[in-house]
Amino acid sequence: MRIITILLLLLTMGVSAFATDAALARTLESLTSRQKTILYQYGTLSAWASPVQTDSFWRVHQPELGKVTREEAGLLATELLNNTELVYAIKHPSRLQALRGVFTASRLLIGLAALVGAFAVIQLLGRYLPDVWRTLLRYLSPLFRWLFSPKMLTWELLILGVAAIYGGSLLGNLEIRTVVIHTGLVLLWSQLTAICIRIPFVKHYSKVIKNIFDDDQYTPFQAFRYVGVPALITTVAVWWVMQRCADSWYAYELIVPLMIAAFTLPPVRMMEGWLSRVLFPFGNSRRWRAKDERMATYIVVSLVVWAGMLLLPVVYKESLLVLTIFLGCALLGLSIEEVTNCGIPNYIWLQLVTLVFLCAVVLAGAQLEALLLTWAGLGGLLLYVLIKYWELPMVLGWSWKNKKAWGALGMAVLIWGIALLIRSRPEWFAIFPAKI
Repeated sequence: MRIITILLLLLTMGVSAFATDAALARTLESLTSRQKTILYQYGTLSAWASPVQTDSFWRVHQPELGKVTREEAGLLATELLNNTELVYAIKHPSRLQALRGVFTASRLLIGLAALVGAFAVIQLLGRYLPDVWRTLLRYLSPLFRWLFSPKMLTWELLILGVAAIYGGSLLGNLEIRTVVIHTGLVLLWSQLTAICIRIPFVKHYSKVIKNIFDDDQYTPFQAFRYVGVPALITTVAVWWVMQRCADSWYAYELIVPLMIAAFTLPPVRMMEGWLSRVLFPFGNSRRWRAKDERMATYIVVSLVVWAGMLLLPVVYKESLLVLTIFLGCALLGLSIEEVTNCGIPNYIWLQLVTLVFLCAVVLAGAQLEALLLTWAGLGGLLLYVLIKYWELPMVLGWSWKNKKAWGALGMAVLIWGIALLIRSRPEWFAIFPAKI
């Protein structure tokens, strides 16, 4: 009896805390930018100024906050201090900044003058020394043919890609640095693939890549050499860029070549029949299409990597988010009966796997305090509900033919109901632990 009393007390306290948080969240959402600024200043004064200064500031600005009490203002100010990033924008450029712009413009003009001058010199040589071009072509054409042959061009573009990655990391301008590094990564990956396959140019070897993922024309070791090795080297390059640059998006990109390399590992290719059984445990595996079996294998490998990333001492939330989105989309697609035609037992099993994964994503986002991860899980659950709204009647033998307008109206009502539920019971969706 005592244990039941304690549990009821804890439950009551938890509901009260969620209700308080929900009310504060509604208040914070309704505040204007000016009111949030006042609260931020109030929180700063509460932390660093004397009580007299804090009281004076509150008395002066309290009318602007409306019905917000001082206790609520303290909680909201603490929340803003902990979760707000200040961004400074220069409204009136100074003289020094204007001079910097002048020097930048002068460098651009010097470059333009060099281009115009080179063009003029070429025109003058062609007019006054017409034999110069024929002489140059006669002696230099073999060199140019060698330099721009498909084989040499592949190596030259590879060297250019490596130089762009290394040189781009030294640039100070964010936009230029991002463009140069990503150009280098694209060149590195594409030319490494061309060298491994021994076919120059993307349009020529793209069919080989497609066949590797669609059928079994190539052995597992050939698939790893053609696709996995370039992807692994590109992963190392992205990792190196992450260590040199503080830009956040490389952590999102790291997982892409890494997973492609994992999909082409020889043990994975050899065990496709066994791995696909995790998602298709019922029935004869000979019934499944090779494409569905391979997709199931990729999903199982991704699930293993996803779970392993959660167990790492340092979790890369950005890479985890990208892998989560891939897994969510893949499982949602695979859970549609018309996509796989895998039979009712496997269909029910796929629904269970999809729901368990999406709920695990929500809980993992709460545990890691990764808001985007939690949103990805909740968004996946919403998409799952909408997909099943259209699919389940068809699975049960009913048809949406000539009833799609009514179905769309019903879906609108369903979405509206979910939105009302979120607004009326936000504490049910506030998975994060309270900190205010």
